Amino acid sequence: MIEFKVGILGAGQIAGKIADTLNKLDGFTPYAVASRDKDKAVAFGTEHNIKVCYGSYDELIEDPEVELIYVATVNSTHAELAKKCINAGKPSLIEKPFSYNSRTAAEIIKLSEEKKVYCGEAMWLRYTQLMNMALEFIKQGAIGDVRTVTASLGYDLRKVERVLNMETAGGALLDLGIYPITMVFMIMGGPPISVASNFIKLKTGVDAFSTIQMGFQKGKLATITSSMMGVLDNRCMIYGTEGRMEIDGVTCPERVRIYTPDGKMVQELTPPERYISGYEYEFIAAREAIIVGRTETPYNTNSHIMALYSFTDALRKSWGEFFPLPGEEELKRYKPQTKKA
Repeated sequence: MIEFKVGILGAGQIAGKIADTLNKLDGFTPYAVASRDKDKAVAFGTEHNIKVCYGSYDELIEDPEVELIYVATVNSTHAELAKKCINAGKPSLIEKPFSYNSRTAAEIIKLSEEKKVYCGEAMWLRYTQLMNMALEFIKQGAIGDVRTVTASLGYDLRKVERVLNMETAGGALLDLGIYPITMVFMIMGGPPISVASNFIKLKTGVDAFSTIQMGFQKGKLATITSSMMGVLDNRCMIYGTEGRMEIDGVTCPERVRIYTPDGKMVQELTPPERYISGYEYEFIAAREAIIVGRTETPYNTNSHIMALYSFTDALRKSWGEFFPLPGEEELKRYKPQTKKA
C-alpha cells in the first residue's frame, strides 16, 4: 500500500495523539513534525517515531515530501497556517476549531476552492463510525421521532494556558462546546431556529461555562452544557416518541444504547473491532477526497463548517466575547447569518 506522508504542525498533546494514531494506521506515516522550538520538535519526533523535525512551520509546509498536513497549533493560528498550506498546494486537516470565527473560516474555504486544494476540519465526531451508525438507527425510526436532545461536555482546563487567553481564541465554547453543538446539529439535521443561552466568564475574558437552549422545527428542543471548570458526564441523551438513545462520549462515541419507552435496553452498539483511536476516520476520508481531487468530504462539508461557526459567532456576539484578532471588529458590527447545513 502507498504510504501517505503526513506532516504535523505543533508538538502538543493533540499532536501526540495524532502521531500515535498514524503510527498504527495502514497507508499513513507520520513523516515530519514542526514546532517553533526545534528542541521540542526533536523531542516529539523521538517519542513518536518521526525522523524529520523542523524548528519552523514554514519549513515543514515547504517540504516536497509532505503530502498532507495536520495543523495542531493554538486556535488563533489555524486560519493563517491553513492559508499557507493551501497556497503551497498542500492538502491539510485543521484541528478544531477550523478557525475562531466564520469570516476567517470562509476565507480558508474560498481559498481552498479557488486553488482546488483539500482543506478540512478535523471534527472527528462527524467521521466516527459509531456516531454515524447511531444516526442511521435514528433515521430508521429506532426511537420514533426525535423530540428532545441533551448533551454535555466538560473538563478542568483551568491550567491550560491557551484556553485561558483571549489572544489565542480560548474559552470553553470553541474548545469543548462545539462538540455537543455538532452532535445536536447532526441529530437534528442542522442549526436551530431559536436560541437562548447563559454563560460565565473568567477574569481573562473567555467563556468558562455555558448552557444553550435550542428550538428546532416541529417543536423539537435541545439543551447543551459545556464547561472548562470541571468534568461533566460527557454524554448525549436523545428522547424520541418510541424510546430513547444514550451516547457515551460526546467527542468520540464509545458506546450507544437504545431503550424502549418503558426503559428496557434493546440494543447496544460499540466501536468496530478495527479501531485505533477514532482519529483515523478523518484521515481516511481526507485521503479519499485528495485522491479524487475534492476540496471537502461528505462527512464534514464546507456548509457544515460555516453553519457551526456562524452559530458560535452569534453566541459570542450575544455574550459580548470578542477576540483581539482579525475579523472580530466586523463581528461586533454585524449579525452573523446562520446557514442551514
